[in-house]
Order: sequence, then C-alpha cells, then structure tokens
Amino acid sequence: MLTVPALVYHKVADIPPGCRFPCNYVRPPQFAAQLRFLRAAGFESISFGDYVSYRRGDARLPRRPVLITFDDGYRTNAQIATPILRRFGFTATVFLVSNYIGQTNCWDDGERQEALLGVDEIRALRKEGIEFQSHTCSHARLTALAPDEAFRELRDSRVALEAVIDAPVSVVAYPWGDCDMTVSGLAERAGYAAGAIVRRRTNFDHTPLFALRRIGINHETSLGRFAWDLARLRWRGD
Repeated sequence: MLTVPALVYHKVADIPPGCRFPCNYVRPPQFAAQLRFLRAAGFESISFGDYVSYRRGDARLPRRPVLITFDDGYRTNAQIATPILRRFGFTATVFLVSNYIGQTNCWDDGERQEALLGVDEIRALRKEGIEFQSHTCSHARLTALAPDEAFRELRDSRVALEAVIDAPVSVVAYPWGDCDMTVSGLAERAGYAAGAIVRRRTNFDHTPLFALRRIGINHETSLGRFAWDLARLRWRGD
C-alpha cells in the first residue's frame, strides 16, 4: 500500500523577538536539514493535484512521495523557503488566505504582523512550480461559523484564488486544522476535491479525501524526530 506523508509549515525564518506563536517558525538551517534528509531518503515531492489524480485512478505517483505544504502564504515562503526547496529539487503547495493577499496575518490577534505574498509574487512562484490552494477567505474557524457563512468562506476563496492564478483551486486546508462532517460536506459542495487537516499520521489509499492528514513541523522538531516520524508513520495504521 502506498503511503503519502504531508508536512505542514508556516514560516521558514529566524524567530523574531516578541512573537506569540514561535511554533509557526522553522529556522532556515533546520528546514534545509529536513529537505536534505528527504532527498537522501529518496522522497520526491508531489502536488495535491497529483495526489487527487492518483486517488481517482488517473495518475501514478513516485515510489516515495511527499507533500510539502505551507499555510497562510507568508512572503518568507518566496524569499527564504523557495530557494531552499529549489536547492534540493523539491516543490511545495501554499495555502492562501484570499482576503489578505498582499497584506498581513491580521487574524492572529496580538501577534507580530508579517507580510503575506502579493499577487505578482504568487504568479511568479507558480511559474516556478509552486502550487497554490485555499486556506479560506479570512482564516476563520469554520466549525464556529453558521453553515451558510462557512460555505461562503470556502466558495468565495476558491473563486477569488482561481482568478489570481488562472488555474483550478481544488483543495482547502481548514484553518486551525479544524473540521467536522458539516464542514467537509460544505467543502465538497463548494467545489473542492479534497480538504486537509493537521494530524500526526500519514495518508493511505483509504484516508478520506476531505480529511487528508498533515504532520505539523515547527522549530522544536528535531531532525531525529522528523526522521523517526516519517519512518514510524509509514507503517503505522490509522
């Protein structure tokens, strides 16, 4: 059985003083070491488009696929993370908050504000092979919203992002990794083919497409833990 781990990052950057959520950072040397390990272990990065096509029986995947993802769409994804990805021959998927393209992470109350990717940067990265998908309109916790409001967050983000990248947007990463049966049903109704949560598990052929697992990586993730998780979760069941 083919297993597909998905990793989720936010910011590849040094941790600035005064930030409230240092867990959103991975330092550049740490990120490079993780990618070096993936390359040495024979992993090849794929897009969510590749994975959804595989699950539908329309595509094949490499022997050791991995999904590398970034939530929110910080400018450091372009300035720091992408050159490191390129150095090791990997690509990634960035989940964008459509209402705040070119602005800052204003949904993080009291947190240090950092620049998000703008339209021109997004389009330039897409030409380099970076995939873009949805992280809703405003980064709202969908399970806390009325169903019609959650549906608008999902649908309107997909439509807005498709206009930016001139390509289909078919996957949503639920903000805060928070999803239930109602939200996953709304995501499907809004035109998505899959949805991603955060859970320290890998993905199997039977993993629900609207609850694909991603392993959270942060500055406290040692290289040993990183390697151990990928080895252990490859064989561990649900």
